[in-house]
Amino acid sequence: MVPGHDDLFLVNPYGYAFAEVTTQNLLVCDFDGNVVEGEGQPEATAFYIHARLHKQLPRVKVAFHTHMPHATALCLLQGPPLLWLGQTALKFYGRTAVDEDYNGLALDASEGDRIAGVMGDADILFLKNHGVIVAAPTIAEAWDDLYYLERAAQVQLLAMATQRQLKPVPHAIAQRAYEQMREGDPHSARAHLHSAMRRLALHN
Repeated sequence: MVPGHDDLFLVNPYGYAFAEVTTQNLLVCDFDGNVVEGEGQPEATAFYIHARLHKQLPRVKVAFHTHMPHATALCLLQGPPLLWLGQTALKFYGRTAVDEDYNGLALDASEGDRIAGVMGDADILFLKNHGVIVAAPTIAEAWDDLYYLERAAQVQLLAMATQRQLKPVPHAIAQRAYEQMREGDPHSARAHLHSAMRRLALHN
């Protein structure tokens, strides 16, 4: 969402790879699809997912939707996508929802509303046969969650590939670890994002 506005949001323009998107070429759109600032148009499915998510769930100030390989691979399996096996996964304990009903491309408001309804109070939405959505109150927290979600998915897939019996973390320990990690999440997320920005600057 655009800071200070409850009806405008930022979205990447159609035709740009993620690596090309900068603060200068992001679009500012309203919920009706009008481009208020910037050049170009949003990709249609991006508009209908993000516009309806922000409109239906005002708590969601930042939403990232990706098809990153490891987390998306978990969306292609029957059953719960993320298992509570390792410490990284426990960052998301009790914070996930699953959309079991892939419905084709999100090309209208009703599909965006359906996705928002499934997300509800969750921060992480696994869209079966599709990808993931991460929602947060700040850019840093959304990016941090997206980063660690992919890492958690990656190590889970490596463990599953051994075909040995998986060792889940008991509920009480999983809940406690989740609470411990969440206590410092906003500060840790900001530090993590600043570190990534410094490393990017070194390559530019």
